[in-house]
Amino acid sequence: MKRLVALFALLGLLAACVAPSPIPSPSSTAEVRQITIFYTSDEHGYLEPREDGIYTIGGAAGLMAALLEEGYDPRSDTALLLSGGDMWVGPAISSWFRGESTVEVFNRMGYDGAALGNHDFDYGPEVLAERAAQANFPFLSANLTEAETGRPPPYAQPYTVREVNGVRVGVVGLSLETTPEIVLPEHVEGLAFGEYAEALRETVPRARAEGAELVIVVSHVCGGDLLDLAPVAAELGVPLLAGGHCHRLAIAERLGVQVIAPGAHMAYAVRADIFYDPATGTVVDQEAQAIWNRYRTTKGPPVPPDPEVAAIVDRWAGEAEDALGEVIGYTADGIPVGWEMYNLVTDAWLWYVPEADLAISNLGGFREDIPPGEITLADIVAVLPFENTLIEVELTGEEVVENLRCCGGAVAGMRMEGIGDDLAVVLDDGSPIDPEATYRVLVNSYIYQGGNGYLFSRQDPDAYDTGIHWREPVIEWIRVQGTGPDRPLEDLIDSQPRGPGW
Repeated sequence: MKRLVALFALLGLLAACVAPSPIPSPSSTAEVRQITIFYTSDEHGYLEPREDGIYTIGGAAGLMAALLEEGYDPRSDTALLLSGGDMWVGPAISSWFRGESTVEVFNRMGYDGAALGNHDFDYGPEVLAERAAQANFPFLSANLTEAETGRPPPYAQPYTVREVNGVRVGVVGLSLETTPEIVLPEHVEGLAFGEYAEALRETVPRARAEGAELVIVVSHVCGGDLLDLAPVAAELGVPLLAGGHCHRLAIAERLGVQVIAPGAHMAYAVRADIFYDPATGTVVDQEAQAIWNRYRTTKGPPVPPDPEVAAIVDRWAGEAEDALGEVIGYTADGIPVGWEMYNLVTDAWLWYVPEADLAISNLGGFREDIPPGEITLADIVAVLPFENTLIEVELTGEEVVENLRCCGGAVAGMRMEGIGDDLAVVLDDGSPIDPEATYRVLVNSYIYQGGNGYLFSRQDPDAYDTGIHWREPVIEWIRVQGTGPDRPLEDLIDSQPRGPGW
């Protein structure tokens, strides 16, 4: 698998060096037609530009400028702009507004469709329906149905058909099969996420029956899994599988099927060109290349950011500042995602709920570093963007260990030693956890309900929902520390690992 990932990355970089074919003007003749697809995925609401010390990622306005430089025109039918999903849940500019800002930006950019990713369900079906109603483009998923009816939920459709350069193109969507395992169960209750190949075999002929001459797939599926799906795509005459979820930039080919993945956070897009002969109904050639929205900060952007998209982003950034700009602390060096961050959060939980003995959180819940400088509410929203509450469960020591052997995590009140079946738990006082004793354990509501495979709801089905938002203790603990340049937050946090890591 590592060799496959490395090959994917190498192919992606090589493809990025290939000069693209210019986008043609629409033609009414039966000559070979060029179908151009611009593709992003896992945008996660990273609408604003951001720096990492050496490079700047240009955000939505920078990406729009890069697309326009490539010949993209949202007002014409010469190309499609598509997404592989996970459109929101990330920085406060997106998360605080539950994706509304992201959809407005996507509308302005002219997106033609988006597969539904797992994080698009994070705010529940009502919010997802609101975003679908707001969007000027369809949310696509051929393998997503209502379990009782077998029909798509009202906010999604299996495919769409658009005309591109005189060719009717069907765009089929796929969602991650394992979405129910990594989303709050209540947010996907009553939904079925079916098998990819079965969904394609059912949906591709339907799109063709509706008039699609050429059918492509956009998906929230990792590139390696799409390579495994390529034989089915080849069988169905689908020349392009576009994926996401794994946050890797990749371009590859198998059995004549192009497989692309554009990375994440709007740092890149992928352009795919398909050359289609209407006379024979065949693809005669195709090519793909990466489009970079990432540049050395000292050199500045290669093209100026798109002013209309930038104006929308700036307006939402101002609203986020008004809502979340309060300064609550200070860090000189920043707090990276890792044990320093894990310990900050879980220790704050025990400080806020002193009757609890232990705390556990999944590592995937920590999404962003806290950057150096003043710490605002927006920074904490970006770190913990999900709408979880704290659940107090009563577990035996044996049950605590069972969860940590299963799924690992960030912990407080204890530390882990060893891995797998040899993992042992030592309490803060240095004593081993008592397998027969009962402990009050704080966990977030996502993992209480079985997210990431945790066992808590089965072990204590009558656990107490404190109603405390999981960000609240962190915000309050930072507030009372009185941090500043002479007393930075990192000096007050336990930075030592409390386990082997996962």
